[in-house]
Amino acid sequence: MAPRTKRQTAQSGAVTSSANQDEAAKNKSYVQDADLHVMEDTQVHGGEKVDPLSASLAVETRGKSTSTTLPASLNLGSTSVRFTAFTISSASPAKSGKPNKQTPCLRSHPVPHPTSLIFTHGAGGDLSASAMVNFSQGFASAGSAIVMFQGSMNVKARASLFGLVKEHEMESGSLARGLDGQKASVSYGGRSMGARAAVIASHTDSEVKALVLASYPLVGPSGDMRDKILLDLDEDTDVLFISGDNDSMCPLQSLQVVRGKMKAKTWRVIVKGADHGMNIRGGKRLKEGTEKLGKECGWIAAEWLRDRDPEKREMAIRWDGDIGKAEGSMWAGIGTEMAQGSVKRGKKGSDDGMDEDGRDEDAESRGKRKRTKK
Repeated sequence: MAPRTKRQTAQSGAVTSSANQDEAAKNKSYVQDADLHVMEDTQVHGGEKVDPLSASLAVETRGKSTSTTLPASLNLGSTSVRFTAFTISSASPAKSGKPNKQTPCLRSHPVPHPTSLIFTHGAGGDLSASAMVNFSQGFASAGSAIVMFQGSMNVKARASLFGLVKEHEMESGSLARGLDGQKASVSYGGRSMGARAAVIASHTDSEVKALVLASYPLVGPSGDMRDKILLDLDEDTDVLFISGDNDSMCPLQSLQVVRGKMKAKTWRVIVKGADHGMNIRGGKRLKEGTEKLGKECGWIAAEWLRDRDPEKREMAIRWDGDIGKAEGSMWAGIGTEMAQGSVKRGKKGSDDGMDEDGRDEDAESRGKRKRTKK
């Protein structure tokens, strides 16, 4: 049965009323293996407390609904795209006695605009992380709809939520059948740990034929290669990798080797000078460059989902601080130098394998916190 939703628009902030608790328990979906958990202590990055939105929204409290906060920066600078917030609620069967689960979401276009991409954040951040905001703004500016959802740091639990969000989109009409009787195409994606979750989710959903993987964490903190789930993708799946050439968790040469072994067809966008959090290192006007290149990556992903050339699978983009402009955005053939992973690296910065808010995505599994290097 369809999950019930509570919507909150950026303008009115109104939340639709829900039915009583007993009726909701009968109608809400149950997501298996969604054992959500959060770190109770506040994350710290760069001497400042990280906004604990992801923690507070993931806490499961019985009989109490959770609203979704719309990041203040998300609707800035655009008059054509207005993101709105909503929450998908799901519950265990009434006999189980388990509490309701809340999945905060953000949508770029109103229903029934077809949803092109279901996307999720990394382990150390939430929907307000700058990398998420920049990417989603760029994606939506291309006229394609993106739905982002927030989840816990458990990669399997996060992966299980893709199906929940997809089911909601089908019920809301954004993935309704068209005139030809076929379902509208939807793709899965994410950044960092969210990218891993998207790949895992696609293994159990044969309708998903395209993946958008930003800052895929190919190399774990202990040096282990996280390539098995990529190698298991079917040959009829198309994959877009978006990686910074200063990302220590996804070395270009290592990614190229894995791509050569994959059955799935792959494309790659190299962001010169970018680290794992898609922050630009080296040059002028870096804050502006990080924002504009992040938006450019989103726009490129939206265009790639619409149309992609199997003969041109390599792209490199860079920030020119002297003129204040992103350069590149042209696909090249697979026989070029960049296809061999030999793009020159930007000025090396201190990328120590942290996610967007400075948290090691595997820290919770080791039971300790890793500090950001100064």
